[in-house]
Amino acid sequence: MDTEMKGLGIQSLELGLDILKKISDSGRSLSITEISEMCDISKSKLHRYLTSFCRTGFLQRNSTLQYSIGPALVAIGNNAMNGHDIKDLAKPSLIKLRDLFNETVFLSIWRGDAPYPIEIEESMRQFTIGIKVGHKASIVFTTAGRLFAAFLPVKELQPYIDKEILAHHLDPVKFQADLSFIRQNGYSVTEDFLVPGVVAVGCPVFDRDHRIMATITIVGIKGVMDVSSDSPIIIALRNECMNLTEELRSKLYKII
Repeated sequence: MDTEMKGLGIQSLELGLDILKKISDSGRSLSITEISEMCDISKSKLHRYLTSFCRTGFLQRNSTLQYSIGPALVAIGNNAMNGHDIKDLAKPSLIKLRDLFNETVFLSIWRGDAPYPIEIEESMRQFTIGIKVGHKASIVFTTAGRLFAAFLPVKELQPYIDKEILAHHLDPVKFQADLSFIRQNGYSVTEDFLVPGVVAVGCPVFDRDHRIMATITIVGIKGVMDVSSDSPIIIALRNECMNLTEELRSKLYKII
């Protein structure tokens, strides 16, 4: 069956989409000079496209005037996955972990400037933790935020990290040390950061291009939930995230 489109198209639109694809494929934030060279377009002409894309949320520009994929384009990418949505793929893992440990488990993705929980399986305990789907989460105080900070390109996140560190008077050296631990060990633990007496542990899920695509976090009560490095909960969580990563790679899924 011939699926090639016939007739005239809109050349400027096709050029604009090609610019977006090249920025997305780079996997990092880019300056206008880098994009101009990559796309072989003059800066003056390119600037008009970049301005429109930023206005519509398809791109975003940080404080160092570098461009990266914006939340509107991320949302389109999520919707395009339809039946193969990361939520559907991850849901069995969330339920399995919830049933194994009777703790709240949730999935987060990165949307533009922060992690957002998109799927939650609540524990059966009387005490529940108020995590809400679709609510913006902290980069520096949450396991999901720290995982994205550890594994996303530094240039892409640094302005947002710096803003939170300054606002909360945190030690940037200690924070970077925490990120190094996460990269080395493959998981993140936070205690008492947002709610006293609450502990959380999270692990990353990667796509076929080895870019962090999502995180799974287990949340419980400090002193009750074991988050030592060799605890059953961390071992099971890492295994589920590794299995999900392999499934995503085998099916060639990729989030924009």
